[in-house]
Amino acid sequence: MTKLAENLKTLRLQNKLTQQIVAGHLKITKAVYSKFEIGTTEPSLKLMMKTADLYNVSLDELAGRQFTPNGKVIDQLLMKKEMTKEINSLVKQIGNEFIQSKEADIVKRLKQKFNLN
Repeated sequence: MTKLAENLKTLRLQNKLTQQIVAGHLKITKAVYSKFEIGTTEPSLKLMMKTADLYNVSLDELAGRQFTPNGKVIDQLLMKKEMTKEINSLVKQIGNEFIQSKEADIVKRLKQKFNLN
């Protein structure tokens, strides 16, 4: 069961409402609402907003979402992007160094083979 499904059921029971009453308020069938509570399907954003308003909770609270403050998610994405750039740069540098060392080795072998030292 998802946190959303769990919260839907808990809030409904705390407020002593039936699934039929909540479904009627949301203008959906009881069968559809029941699926929200057992977690087999999730309500649309519009229905979540109506449900949050019904219980006087935020969408975050309804969904059981833990908010990440201060743009930490964005910071993590930017750090990952920078690390990817750095890794790509290092791979390119190592690849170039490898090619240069192989070229030098080939030249050395050719000079030895044809006594061009």
